Amino acid sequence: MKKVILLIWTLLILLPPAVSQDYYKVLKHSRISTGLNEAAAIPFEDGVVYITESTSVGASSPTDAEGRRLFTIFYLGKNGQKKLFREEIVSQKHEGPASFTEDFNTMVFCQQRPQAGNRVDPLGLYFADRDEAGNWVNERAFEFNTRDAWLFSPSLSKDGRTLYFAANYEDGLGGFDIYRSRLMGGVWSKPENLGPEVNSHRNELYPFIHPMGKLYFSSEGRDGDKAGYDIFVTAFQSGEWFEAIKLGKPINSLSDEYQIWFNDSFKEGYLTSNRRSRSKDIFEISTDIPEFESPEPIARTYYKWRIFDRKLDTVDTNLFSYSWVINDTLEIPGHDIIYEFPDTGTYKVDFHIYDKQLDTILIPVSKDWPIKLKEQAVIICPDTIPTGTAVEFDGTQTYLPDFDDNTYLWDFGDGSFGQGKQDIHTYLYPGRFRVTLGVQARKKNRKDVPEMRSNFKDVTVVKPGQ
Repeated sequence: MKKVILLIWTLLILLPPAVSQDYYKVLKHSRISTGLNEAAAIPFEDGVVYITESTSVGASSPTDAEGRRLFTIFYLGKNGQKKLFREEIVSQKHEGPASFTEDFNTMVFCQQRPQAGNRVDPLGLYFADRDEAGNWVNERAFEFNTRDAWLFSPSLSKDGRTLYFAANYEDGLGGFDIYRSRLMGGVWSKPENLGPEVNSHRNELYPFIHPMGKLYFSSEGRDGDKAGYDIFVTAFQSGEWFEAIKLGKPINSLSDEYQIWFNDSFKEGYLTSNRRSRSKDIFEISTDIPEFESPEPIARTYYKWRIFDRKLDTVDTNLFSYSWVINDTLEIPGHDIIYEFPDTGTYKVDFHIYDKQLDTILIPVSKDWPIKLKEQAVIICPDTIPTGTAVEFDGTQTYLPDFDDNTYLWDFGDGSFGQGKQDIHTYLYPGRFRVTLGVQARKKNRKDVPEMRSNFKDVTVVKPGQ
């Protein structure tokens, strides 16, 4: 048991090609990080909930019977004040991390609980509900807590009906594995090991289930790159988990990364890492890629047109012959034709009616026919893309003639972003995704704030061979 306790506290204290994350900035959270250990930050209303060794600002927590510092759930308000998150769950044992439903009215958290004879149970999971007065009530244990295993780092889906957590159950593939349990008819299902696509022969911890369906977690020495912990991502589609892929820099580093959280748009988040210090710290994740407000579908430029005279009531080919003349040079026989213009531009289109008896030509219709590009961001890529395949997304045909100093920003619809006129992206799992290209453009000869033009294209991602 001492070895298991030591592993958990070590995890808390020390605790395929990587997917590029170059568009993120990762900076230490100045209001949370101290010389002590902090971890597992997630939002709670206007503030942040996290775990720490500190029971008061600047003071270390008490220790357990074996001299290890206890971790406690703390809250950082928007005014910068730190305090215990909930007095009711504070004990002289380990508490946290925690996870919440979307409305913040149901919480699941880790806790050790003392038993008779000075015995302390392993870490288990407990639920609580928030009443109208803001108090946490109806506290209850997860049905699958056991004295033979440690349950740790829960993550609830937004609707509160699916629970992910790490545990060292006997059926595990390694040390700690990631499990999933579903709430069905008011009862939690038996935890399901997520299998070898997610779990390894070592330790997997800190799952985070994103509303889009991506599952992030920390894995120990998984890819042989280094001995420590890195953040990986996978997804569950069509009844199976896809092989987990390691995130690139700056999310992962040469140090250890333990826990990650992203908002719905993947543009803000929190990361736990021991980079740049001996202690575990909380970092803020941000990106310069803005929100694309009301992007429009890409408008096609039509070159092929039906050309006819709406006023022509009768056609008499015995007395007359009919033709359309393009730019005074190309004559196409017929009164109702299909013609494909070769390029953009304004074309002169004349309708010729030749009177066979009088040997004269009438021109009842003469008009300009503009073929022009719509001012928009243009995305060139396949409509159907296989998973695991690096695909080029091309924005070089973007047409914004009155702008310069353009910056090209990509949202691939799966929580990944990119920059540049062309970018390479690999989809990890099948589905229908909306690719958005936003172009920050400044009008020529003006120094005002750049405008954002954004357009989208929907792509279908399938398994190879489908």
